[in-house]
Amino acid sequence: MGLAPMFSQTTEYAIRALIEIATRADGKHVLAAELAEALDIPQHYLSKILQQLVRTRVLKSVRGRQGGFSLNKSAGSIHLREVVAPFEDLKKYEECILGQPVCNEAGACPLHDFWKSVRERWLIELDRKTLQDLSEFQLARLNSMNAGLFKRVGSVPGKASIKAKPSKRRK
Repeated sequence: MGLAPMFSQTTEYAIRALIEIATRADGKHVLAAELAEALDIPQHYLSKILQQLVRTRVLKSVRGRQGGFSLNKSAGSIHLREVVAPFEDLKKYEECILGQPVCNEAGACPLHDFWKSVRERWLIELDRKTLQDLSEFQLARLNSMNAGLFKRVGSVPGKASIKAKPSKRRK
């Protein structure tokens, strides 16, 4: 049995979709269907996520033939908290990790100090990390793969943005 994920599946899909959009050419609109196929996410579910990100002004959408979704501002000015907050209850991280109704300095649980430091660091990172940080990391990771491995990588953000490096075969 593994640890519970920090993010819900909805938040994971939102992050993956935004990384994919951020790795595309600036100003290029991406269709929800294209994103869903590239990331292997159910299109209807992804469309709802994208619309929520439009409502929170992380994305903008354009209707019509040249339409689709694009970032509403630069990837460097979109912080991870802006992406996570519409889908996660960040207040739950203020609660006791062991579920005690009261957990503070006066009546702390055995993990109070540990959880307090982890929680604070995690929230700081949500404010510090930007979509640009995530997309640059992803593109660097994909670019460092050799051609054989790149072809086997499944649906990951950024993959549609770069082409596999040609393999070097001796004749």
